Amino acid sequence: MFFTFLNKDNPIYPDISLMTGYYPDLVLTYYYNSQLKIPLATYLQLKQKAAENTNARAPIREWEMFFAEINLDADLDYFSNNEYLHTIGPYYYPLNNTRIYLSKDTPAPAELLTTEDLDYLISLEHTPELHSELYSYYKSRKGNKKAAKNEAELIKDINMCLTSLREIEKVNRHINFLNKFLEQRYAVAEEENLLPAEPDNIPIKPLKEEEWEVPVSNIIPFNLIANRKRKQNEKDHSSNFNHDMKVYLIRYREYEKACDRFKAVLENWSQYYEALMDNCFRDIEMAELSIKRSHKHLQVYNTILVKSFIHSIYQDTETLSTFRHYLETGRAHNLQECMNIYEEECHWSEIKASQERIENTIYYLQGTNEDYRTASEHIDQIIKRVTNKDNELQKIETGV
Repeated sequence: MFFTFLNKDNPIYPDISLMTGYYPDLVLTYYYNSQLKIPLATYLQLKQKAAENTNARAPIREWEMFFAEINLDADLDYFSNNEYLHTIGPYYYPLNNTRIYLSKDTPAPAELLTTEDLDYLISLEHTPELHSELYSYYKSRKGNKKAAKNEAELIKDINMCLTSLREIEKVNRHINFLNKFLEQRYAVAEEENLLPAEPDNIPIKPLKEEEWEVPVSNIIPFNLIANRKRKQNEKDHSSNFNHDMKVYLIRYREYEKACDRFKAVLENWSQYYEALMDNCFRDIEMAELSIKRSHKHLQVYNTILVKSFIHSIYQDTETLSTFRHYLETGRAHNLQECMNIYEEECHWSEIKASQERIENTIYYLQGTNEDYRTASEHIDQIIKRVTNKDNELQKIETGV
């Protein structure tokens, strides 16, 4: 939900840069009632970096303690050395109702959550400060919409409008993010009978193929040969079955351990649920306050646009920048001249674009219609001959 702002669908794999730069609590803020998958290679890197880091309060050390707290660390060696296990989990962090998996996946870049990604999400979460210069200008223009006294005043108004447009875009992006944030938190808070998700990695038990029985009356030597081949196949099937059963038992044991963790969370779920709801409602309250504050900022910026010397139809970044260019280069000296020049240039641009479309259409028709092209060439030749004759006659008359 939050990750649409990153152009990523569901980046559930934190990379090592994230774990060295941010604490677990902050990262897990974005994974309420969700899941995280830790690539084994990333986790081994984490262990190495944590061992080298002497700062007990460093994020990497906090991640190490977090994984130890949910007992993921206890299964690391067994998982690393077992070729039949690809993913183990879930391990539960009930305060956020987050499920953690340890996996041997190699995630694609779009599946990773990086430090840069979280930097951007945090920047969206924080309410932009009210622009002090815009606020001063807002107070001076609050009840005034007279014509600009001079070019300098008009240029300043244009600059204030351009800055307001940039700030409006920034604040709107922040509000959109908070609305997504609220949508997610309300979904968690309003879900009926919210519980941690049950383990979802139950393995499929292999089925043993039934042995083929040889009829007693079958005494033809050819069939005896076929029976021997059949028995060999049965032996191969039995060998495969034994291997599959071994893999199944290994994976089922991990599933049982996941079920034990699930039961342990359920035993104290009422306490965890209360803490989870407290966190949700706290986040909701803070987000709604931020939205209210942001709307007040928008009111300031929109008032500057409303009270501007420039009409609203020209209040876009490109047009305002063009007006400023006219004034700064001396092509215009007031707002009316700016509008006149701009409209004239737009008019000629439209004529030029229309002419290009007509020429392209003619060229296309000439290229697709062979008869038309032949006739056109024939007419051009006739016109050329007539023109040449006229020129020759003119030369003769001049010579006479």
